[in-house]
Amino acid sequence: MCGIVATLTDPRNVDAPALTSTITAMNAALEHRGPDDDGHVALPQAGVALAMRRLSIIDLAGGQQPMWDATRSYCIVFNGEIYNAPALRAELEQLGHSFTTHNSDTEAVVEGFAEWGTDLFRRLNGMFALAIWDEALAQLVVARDRAGQKPLYIAKLSQGIAIASELKAFREHPEFEPTVDPIALEQYLAFDYILSPRTMLDGVQKLPAGCFALLSADEIHVQRYWTLAFSETDTSPDSVMREFDDLLDRSVAARMVADVPVGLFLSGGLDSTAVGYYMRRHSDNVQSFSIAFDDPTFDESQYASRAAAHLGTTHHVQHSTSRQLLDILPRIPAILDEPMGDLSIFPTHLLSQFARESVTVALGGDGSDELLMGYGTYKWMKAFWELDRVPRPLRRLAAATTRRAPEAPLSSNARSRFAATLLDRSPEDRLLRALGSYRGDARSVLSPDLLRSLPATPASPDGLLDGVSGIEASPNRTIASYMRGYLSEDILVKVDRASMATSLEVRSPFLDPGLIDFLATVPDSMKLHRLTGKRLLRQTMRGRVPDEVLDRKKQGFGIPIDAWLRDELRPLLDEHLSSDRIRALGFFDADAVAPLVDEHTTAKANHGRKL
Repeated sequence: MCGIVATLTDPRNVDAPALTSTITAMNAALEHRGPDDDGHVALPQAGVALAMRRLSIIDLAGGQQPMWDATRSYCIVFNGEIYNAPALRAELEQLGHSFTTHNSDTEAVVEGFAEWGTDLFRRLNGMFALAIWDEALAQLVVARDRAGQKPLYIAKLSQGIAIASELKAFREHPEFEPTVDPIALEQYLAFDYILSPRTMLDGVQKLPAGCFALLSADEIHVQRYWTLAFSETDTSPDSVMREFDDLLDRSVAARMVADVPVGLFLSGGLDSTAVGYYMRRHSDNVQSFSIAFDDPTFDESQYASRAAAHLGTTHHVQHSTSRQLLDILPRIPAILDEPMGDLSIFPTHLLSQFARESVTVALGGDGSDELLMGYGTYKWMKAFWELDRVPRPLRRLAAATTRRAPEAPLSSNARSRFAATLLDRSPEDRLLRALGSYRGDARSVLSPDLLRSLPATPASPDGLLDGVSGIEASPNRTIASYMRGYLSEDILVKVDRASMATSLEVRSPFLDPGLIDFLATVPDSMKLHRLTGKRLLRQTMRGRVPDEVLDRKKQGFGIPIDAWLRDELRPLLDEHLSSDRIRALGFFDADAVAPLVDEHTTAKANHGRKL
């Protein structure tokens, strides 16, 4: 696991000492992602420089980067883990490639690129973000894994291009001048996160998950190498369960391979307990980690401890207070670089710090709720899937009528009223609005100046499902929206930043490419049965984990933000959302924000997430 950076400039404009000093400064900004080693290569005659910080996981003695292939035609910096690297290595050896490291997955990737070019990326089973310099074509090739577990940013500069694992590295480039992208700001408020390829900074883009890009000093050509393809299987339920069991077992086993200690994030919920079950199949000594909080409303430690006792893991519990969570707050902006509205980054970072004291790698359950319809929102969306069969003109009329209706008579049933306004929306627009703090429309709090720089219509998820096939059915569109939106742009961002800030690698067995492709063929009824989500996983784990784990209500990894903003965080609220400060910043409408603050602090309403 690493942090990577690269710059590419017209060689006619390169100053060799400046090129080296810039790439080393950018690299130093990512030391937390790789405290074990660092390296760089600068090629002034080509106008390119690459660098990396290494967190050593596989082949501790070898695997230094940047790394050239055997012919010195391709140079790579690589962030991530490739779980099928041994198989790729064996295949490449049969094709005549020679290897100098013991078992470095980085070497398998760069030799694979030498053999297959960009066709390599669809062969990779893992989480990754990488950059490869192609000497012959004088271009930089960058790529990112299918689910978007590892980040990659591309900045267009006045005289070239730079790439980095985190935005903070760009601040070390002398040509980088950050300015806010108003469309991204609206997206953030509307959906709680920013959709690829945008970032909060104008001129900087995220490489979308499942894509690669060909970069020259003045051009960026993005192409998709993987499509999320839905198609329903006619296999029997028993066969589906057997294949699911086998795929998940093999995925967990592959993610336990490391030359450093590996542990488990254990909440006591179904997903992490299931991962723990498969880990115990392959190891007699599994260390698990959880956090106990003094506030019982979001403490899951009792469930985690009971699950650990059943699984037979060596369980570690850190007893934490709200004060410890609050103490993390000053570090969050530096960890994230750009806003992302998932408050569970607080406990996730605390848990990562705790686990890192004992292990370098931790497995988690991310991806299960999205792929297997585990979220409560899926139950709510199920009614819309039926209503989507109603002719759209009728749905449009019903939604328009509701939007025009006076709000007061329906205020006691605001959720139903909001639901009615979504009748004519696409499944992806509907989902993102339902999940967002501002229900998809934050224009009421934006300043008039900022509004003038925005398109006529509010933020929308246009393009979210590009590269997804078989989504004629609304359930598939909803799953794909969860995958491309909430999972890729929120959950995986949170986990990567919260863990890598502590130099901990987190692996997600549910996001194995073969498992994702397989679950895209499983009928909806085996995922969401009546109002029970994750049916396939529940049936597979029945008898293997306690019924208490299978049947208890899902509990989020949250914090009491409403109460904090009235108490411990009240000074912060008053400072940052004062009318004078709002007006000075120029992004928001002070007259619209002030009533939200007043209603919240006087307990007339709960606006914690919005604020």
